[in-house]
Amino acid sequence: MSTYLPRQCGLATYTADLREALGVATDDLESVVVAIDRDGLTYGDEVVATITQDRIEDYSSAVRVLREAGVQVVLIQHEYGIFGGPDGSHLLELTRALNACGIPYLLTLHTVLPHPSPGQAATLRALCARAARVTVFTETARRVAIRTGIAAGHQLIVVPHGAPDAMRRPPAADTLRPALRDLLDTVRGKPTLTTFGLLGKGKGIDIAIDALAEVVRKHPDVQYIVAGTTHPEIKRQEGEVYRDSLHEQVRRLGLTGNVHFVDAFLALDELSAILHASTLFVTPYRQPEQICSGALTFALGAGLPAVSTAYSYAEDMLAGGAGRVVPIGDGAALGAEIIDLLGDARALAAAKTVAEACAAWLPWPAVAAREADLIADVVRQSEAASARPGHATAAAPPLNLDHLVRLTDEIGIIQFATGPNPELSSGYCVDDVARLAIVAADLLAVGTDARQTAEATRWLRQSIRFLTAAYDPSGAMHNVLSYGGTWQDWPHMGDHVGRTVWALGVLVGTPAVPDDIRRPAAALLDELGPRTDALGALGLRSAAYALIGLARAGRTELAAPLLNRLDEALVETSTADPAWRWFEPELTYDNARLPQAMLLGAALLEDDAAATRALAALDWYAQHVGLADGTLRCVGNKWHHRGEPSGLWVADDGDEQPLDAAAVTEALVDAWQHTSDPHLAGLAGWAFAWFLGRNRAGARMYVDATGACHDGLSSTEPNGNQGAESTLAYYQALFSLLRAGLAALPHPVAATTPVPTSLPTATLAKPTNKGRVVGRASAGFSATATPPRLRSTEDHSDAL
Repeated sequence: MSTYLPRQCGLATYTADLREALGVATDDLESVVVAIDRDGLTYGDEVVATITQDRIEDYSSAVRVLREAGVQVVLIQHEYGIFGGPDGSHLLELTRALNACGIPYLLTLHTVLPHPSPGQAATLRALCARAARVTVFTETARRVAIRTGIAAGHQLIVVPHGAPDAMRRPPAADTLRPALRDLLDTVRGKPTLTTFGLLGKGKGIDIAIDALAEVVRKHPDVQYIVAGTTHPEIKRQEGEVYRDSLHEQVRRLGLTGNVHFVDAFLALDELSAILHASTLFVTPYRQPEQICSGALTFALGAGLPAVSTAYSYAEDMLAGGAGRVVPIGDGAALGAEIIDLLGDARALAAAKTVAEACAAWLPWPAVAAREADLIADVVRQSEAASARPGHATAAAPPLNLDHLVRLTDEIGIIQFATGPNPELSSGYCVDDVARLAIVAADLLAVGTDARQTAEATRWLRQSIRFLTAAYDPSGAMHNVLSYGGTWQDWPHMGDHVGRTVWALGVLVGTPAVPDDIRRPAAALLDELGPRTDALGALGLRSAAYALIGLARAGRTELAAPLLNRLDEALVETSTADPAWRWFEPELTYDNARLPQAMLLGAALLEDDAAATRALAALDWYAQHVGLADGTLRCVGNKWHHRGEPSGLWVADDGDEQPLDAAAVTEALVDAWQHTSDPHLAGLAGWAFAWFLGRNRAGARMYVDATGACHDGLSSTEPNGNQGAESTLAYYQALFSLLRAGLAALPHPVAATTPVPTSLPTATLAKPTNKGRVVGRASAGFSATATPPRLRSTEDHSDAL
C-alpha cells in the first residue's frame, strides 16, 4: 500500500522496486498493490484497489477488497503527505479495519522526525502500535523512533533501502535515447558531479551550484548533472519557479558550460548510465532529519562515492568512508570537500572502494529476502494466534534461582547490587524480605523440584523470622537492617508495614506453605491486622498492599475500611475529571496495585459496584501505559500529573521500574480471574513480556543465565544493576501467570548453590530512645549485649 507508478515520486518507485524484488526473492509470495491516488491515474493490473487520498471511505473499502482477495499480510509504506486527513489520520481507518478482520500489517517508515508535531506523533504512534512489525532504513532512524516514543524497540527492525540491480553496471550506450547519449559524450573524461531526484528547494541544488563556482576555480573542466523533473506537488503549487531560479543562478555565476539540467523522470537504465559516468554524487539536502534517500542509495548501489550535507541518512551511509559529510547549508564546506577529493586520487579511490563494498549488500534481491522473511514470520504468527482458542498458555523462560540464591543469606535478602554483585553495605529491608516471602510461597504453590522446594522453604523460615523481629509492640515496624545486624530506623508505619501484611496474608492463604511457617505468620497478622486501618491515612499504596494481603488471607472483617478508602479516592478524583479515571491526581510508583487491591477487596466483600469501578480504573491505566496498543510503557521516575498535555509519551520521563511492570501484570491476572475475559489474559501476557524485551527499548530485562532482573529501563537500554526489588518483581509477575495457568515453564532448572542444612541464628539490634544499641531477642534471633557483625566481610562473601 503506497503511491505507485506511474505516479512520479520516489515512494512510488520504491514500492515498484520492492514488489519486483519480492517476486524474484521467493516463489512463496504473490503480491498485489493498493495505490494511494490523487490525480486519477491509470494503473497496471497488479493494482487491485485505488484509494483517493482524501476520501476516508476509500480506506475501509480497500480492506474489503483485500479480504475478499484472501490477502494475508499488508505492507504499508508510510510517508508524510500521501494520506488524507489531519496528519494522515485517514490511514487509521484502514488499519482499524485490517485489525478487525485479522489481517496483520507491516509499516515501513520513510521519514522519522526527531521533533514531530503532536498530531504527527499521535497518528504515527497509533499506526505503529497496531503493526506486527515496523521497519526503518537505518539504526539512527530506529533510535529516533524509540526516543520520540513513536514505536517500541521490540517492534522496530532495520531493513536497508534497496538499490536496483541495474545500478551495478551501466547499460549499453546504444540503448539510450539520443539526448542522453549526447550528454554522456559531453562529460566523458571529465570530473563529473551528479545529483538526481525530484526537484524542490529542500534538495539544496542552489547550495551545490554556489559550491561549484569555487570548485571550477580549481578544476575548470568539472561538470555537474542535475537530473530530475520538478516534484509534482511543488509544480502544482509554484510552477517552475525553483528550476528557473537555478538556471538564472548558473548564468549569473558563469557556469553554463559546466551545469547540465535533465528535466525528466528517468528510467533505471538512464540513471545507471549517468551514475557510472560520474565521479562523485552530491546530495546538498537541507533537512537534517531526513532518514532515507533513494537517490543516495542508488548512487552507492552503483559504487559511486558521495559528498553530502549532514542529514541523518547520509551520516549513516557515509560513516564507513564512502564519502564526505559537511554541515547543512554550508556551501563553502561542500565545495572544499569536493575540491579535496578531486585533487587527491588516493582519497577518491579509497572512497570509491568503500562505496563499491556498499553496493554488494544494497541490491534489492538481498533486501527483499530480508523483507520476505519478515512477511513469512508475521503470517506464521498470525495463523498460530488464530488457531488458539480463548487465551494462550505462553512458555515462560526456564526457572533459574541462581541470582536469588546469591542475594540471600541466613538473615534475609541484600537490598542492592552493583551489576550482578550483592552490595553488602546496603543491608536488608522489610520491603524486600516481604517480597521474598511472597515469591517463596508462590514457588511452593506452582510446584517445583526438590531443591527449589528446599530453597523456598528456607526463604520462608528466615522471612518470617525477619518480619517478626522487625515488629515492635507499639504496632509499628522497623524497615532497614544493616549488614552488621543493627536496625537503622525507628519503628514506624508506612509501605513496609502494608507489604508485611501482604506477605503474611499470602503465607496464611497458601496451602503449600508448611504449618510451622503459617502459624507464626497468622499470629503476626493478628497483631498487625487491627492496625491496618491507620495505613489508609498514610497513603493509598500502604493501604493497597495491606488490602491485598487481607484478601489473600480471607480477612473480611479488616478489609472494609481499606476498600472504602480506595473507592472514595477513586470516585473523588475521577468525578473531578472524568478523563482522569484514577485514584490520585498523579501516577507515581507501583500504580496498578491500587485497582488490583480494590478489585480483590471488592471480590472478598462481594461489592460488585466497587469491583466494576476497579476494573474501569485498571482499563484506563492499561490504555495510559500503552498496553491497549500492545507495548507496556511504565511510568518513569518523572511522574505523570493530571492535565499534562504530554501524558505518557514524553521523550524521556525517566527510567521505567520492574515493580511497575510486575504490578500491572499481577493486576491483569487478577482481573482475568475475576471476569474470565480472555482480552485481559492477553494484556497480562503483554505486560509480562516487558521483562522479555517487549518494551520501548526492545531490551531484555530478565537475565536468562542467572535469573536476575535489571533495575531499570531507559529509552535505549537497561540499568546494569540487578538488585532484590527488581529480581523479585520479575518472579512475582511470573508466578502470578503460572498460578493462573496463563504461562507454563518449559522445564525445571535447579539452583546451583547448595542449600544449607542448618540455619545459624543472628542478632538484630534497634536504636533506643537514648540512641544506644541494645540486643533484642525475638522469634529465633538470639540476643547479645553488643550485637557483632555476623561474620567478616570476606567470610560473608564466601558464603554468598
